[in-house]
Amino acid sequence: MKFGTLTFQPHKPEGFDFHVFRVKPETGVRNKPVSDMPSNIAVFADTQTAQTHPDWVSQSPLGPAQFGNNNFNIYWSVLCPTQPEYREEQLRYIAEIDRQSPGIWLNSQYFADHSHCTCPRCKDLQQKSGLGFIDWRRRVVTDFLEDVRGAVKKELVLSLQPDPASSLERYGVDFDDSAKYADKFNIVMFSKNYATPWYWEMLARGFKKLLKKPFYISLYVYGPGDLIQDVPLPAELLTVTTRCARVGDVEGFVYLIDGEKEMYNFQKSAFENVALRQKLRSFGGDPVQQFLDRVDSWEKIIK
Repeated sequence: MKFGTLTFQPHKPEGFDFHVFRVKPETGVRNKPVSDMPSNIAVFADTQTAQTHPDWVSQSPLGPAQFGNNNFNIYWSVLCPTQPEYREEQLRYIAEIDRQSPGIWLNSQYFADHSHCTCPRCKDLQQKSGLGFIDWRRRVVTDFLEDVRGAVKKELVLSLQPDPASSLERYGVDFDDSAKYADKFNIVMFSKNYATPWYWEMLARGFKKLLKKPFYISLYVYGPGDLIQDVPLPAELLTVTTRCARVGDVEGFVYLIDGEKEMYNFQKSAFENVALRQKLRSFGGDPVQQFLDRVDSWEKIIK
């Protein structure tokens, strides 16, 4: 089992096996890749491009895929996956970043949510395809992944929303289709609160049953602009990692952070919570022990 960070800064906190740099987050800001850090790219989620090309934003009967549209769980702008100029530009961009880093981690490589996209171009494309709405969206996403796989020569990790039951209907994502192109998956289980770890363990079990490629689980530690009272407690992160680890067959865990300081604070709090770590060891199973052994190893970096 491996442990990594998903960071908004090109930082490499001690005590982890790898670090993924958010080269292009959902804001659309593009950072310079780092040669020894896999690059995370948000594809169709791109608020910056949406500001210059508002006509590219994905549409639905319930409104556009923009922050503030409470019909959808969207905190940025999402572009239409069939927009030809943007789609081709992203494929070139992904290929270039792949040349400059040891691998690509993609997210938002799919539709914004259910009922997207109903712009005139998409309606015309669906009609010409002869497919129903759900099957047509599935083809759009899968065809794009085939193009991505042709552009990426190194490891390709595809992120998935934490919905093992309705990803096809909501995002156009078929897990078996995606497995043809992904080397691994990354289940994005971000939350500002993990007070009910049973639910996250349940999701992990669902994905274990369905996915045909190894998968990581990403958990939320501290994002840009967060306040300490707004992020998960270290005890919650310890517990939810343990609960998901005992599912078995998890490739590893990846922790989202803004920078090194926030990760260090989590590591220090986790290591110092001796009573909880002793309790969690009783959850059993080798994966649980691997995780808690890793937390034990953080003693050498706690100052």
